[in-house]
Amino acid sequence: MTEERRIEAEIPLEASPEQVWEAISTEAGLTAWLFPMDPSPEANAPGAVLRWEPGHGFAIQAETSAFEYLIEAQDDGSTVLRFVQSGFQSDDWEAEYEATARGWDLYFHTLQVYLTGFAGEPATYVVAEGPAWSGTPEAWEKFRAAVGGAVGDKVELDVHGLGMVVGEVDYVGPSHLGITTENALLRFHDRSLIGMPVALGHHYYGPGQDAERLADIWQSWLAEFYLKLQ
Repeated sequence: MTEERRIEAEIPLEASPEQVWEAISTEAGLTAWLFPMDPSPEANAPGAVLRWEPGHGFAIQAETSAFEYLIEAQDDGSTVLRFVQSGFQSDDWEAEYEATARGWDLYFHTLQVYLTGFAGEPATYVVAEGPAWSGTPEAWEKFRAAVGGAVGDKVELDVHGLGMVVGEVDYVGPSHLGITTENALLRFHDRSLIGMPVALGHHYYGPGQDAERLADIWQSWLAEFYLKLQ
């Protein structure tokens, strides 16, 4: 017997409904806090976009889940974003459900930080992952112990090719660490719940960012980091 599970979130945002719509409905906007994708009807198969109301929200059906966003303007000029993801089945989806829920907590926090600190700036998304053996809770604990930091703490990462990366911890969760730098939101992910290695998904802001170079640099950093821990 299966039971459908839903992820629901209500996110207060210090931004106008127009800014929020831009952030959730365009590829450039989504790249700045989530990852590159285009949810518009023109970019998807017929029938995949269930509802599309510019400035108000949309609903879209993906392969295994449905996603719905609803924008609510507030009297003070801010916005509340309501989100629902449905389609999880508890027989086989427990770990993925938990990992996804934790991921959305980080992503919506990232959206808040983006809209208050980097809104409107062009964004470059950078991904990399650690070695296969980093896909364990113990590997993540070692990472957190080495990097350290509670929310508000200063962090310094010696990254070959970038020099000393200095930032402030802005998010700490059971599976994620977020660091804000002068021009980026660095996001580290523990994916042991779904049997995958530690990964990162960074958002760099401003023109002239070299995504391929940054990805190579951070991939090497992760490999070297875990090599030292063996």
